[in-house]
Amino acid sequence: MRKWSVVFIVLLSVVFVSACNNDHDELSGKTFKIAYKPVLEEDMDNPSRYTSIMTLKFSKGNIVHDTNDDIEGTYELNEDILVVNLDNKSEKLKISFIDFKESEKDFSAYSALISNPELQSPDFGQVSKLTGLAYNLTENMPLEFIIE
Repeated sequence: MRKWSVVFIVLLSVVFVSACNNDHDELSGKTFKIAYKPVLEEDMDNPSRYTSIMTLKFSKGNIVHDTNDDIEGTYELNEDILVVNLDNKSEKLKISFIDFKESEKDFSAYSALISNPELQSPDFGQVSKLTGLAYNLTENMPLEFIIE
């Protein structure tokens, strides 16, 4: 009887851990054009009027790929915060998307704001892919994760 109790507890633990892991992988297999919302109200419902800053492809294992600049990294989704860490040799860029939620737009899956992008580069005078991307990130600007 005691052996069956232990087996039951182990199986229950495996099911619980598996269920928890699936929640954090909801972006896996999806690709989004990350774009700033247009300024003019009449352009808000036209996806071609959104200014793209990057295209992110999410994969299993919390891997993310910026397909515009061919840079890979990792991501973590916790409730309403998506953190993307891109790594290009000696440079690292951490982008936090806050207020990450389902979008109200038909052509977009999620909406968010950029919060405090952090660039780590040994040579800030050298222009590179991540440096260029970091300069295009505007804190607290609303953006959409447009479905590719």
